Amino acid sequence: MKNLIDETFLSRLANLRFMTRGRQKGRLSGIHASRRTGVSLEFADYRPYTPGDDFRYVDWKVYGRLGRIVVKSFVHESDLPVYLLIDLSSSMSLGSPSKAHYAAQLCAALAYLGLKSHDRVGIYSFSNRILTPVSPRHGMSQMNRILTYLADVEPTGETSINDAIEQFLQMTRESGLVVLVSDFLSQQDCQQGLNRLLHRGDEVVAIQVLDQEELTPTSSGKTRFVEVETGRNVTLAVGQQTLQEYETRLAQYQRELADVMHRRSILHFVVPTTRSLSALFHEEFRARGFLR
Repeated sequence: MKNLIDETFLSRLANLRFMTRGRQKGRLSGIHASRRTGVSLEFADYRPYTPGDDFRYVDWKVYGRLGRIVVKSFVHESDLPVYLLIDLSSSMSLGSPSKAHYAAQLCAALAYLGLKSHDRVGIYSFSNRILTPVSPRHGMSQMNRILTYLADVEPTGETSINDAIEQFLQMTRESGLVVLVSDFLSQQDCQQGLNRLLHRGDEVVAIQVLDQEELTPTSSGKTRFVEVETGRNVTLAVGQQTLQEYETRLAQYQRELADVMHRRSILHFVVPTTRSLSALFHEEFRARGFLR
């Protein structure tokens, strides 16, 4: 993965910061102020209440005035552990550039944000297990380690998000911000893992990276399809009806996955590889309260 990230783009991210939210176990936001030293929080904004948010951060004055339940969001001033989990299973090899390349660029930019804010940032690539990780550290020298690591990895193997998360939890002791970057091609394969992260008190953000051909396929006529993780293949005659059926099933799958995330109060972003990283960071991530 050569030419991974543009330094000019990174410099434009310098003023962005992660925002934290009150969670059900209080391991982020509130606990920073009360149980950890050298920590402070800065009020950032309001956002709509979602199930699982800590009621301590509901602004009841706003509710009395406007009749809307909103929650205070904060920018942390601590060395929050930031764990970047990047799916490097074979399915991420799809596309040109591949989903894996886009995900690596995304993780590099997120790592930069965390390190600029004096957080400890680590990266854990996975397929059906955690591959060799870069353990969380401070400082911009960690950025060089992460870039070198991401430049050398290649997608391989089958996916098991649940198994990878279980191994990740055994490798890390401290809860923090977990950013899970994957194509999430099997939502059943992530629910147990997500529950385990939330039970530990981690704040979880899910970024679903998809190739444009997965979202709006253009294949037609007799086409050979290969399941990249298993090597199985099938030849189908693809017509308008087939494409419509695919789009219907994809939409249903995406609704179900969105519901999985919503019920757990997990921010879920669906990102095509054609999406500009600059727009993603400065617009969508900020608009939905992931960054400030």
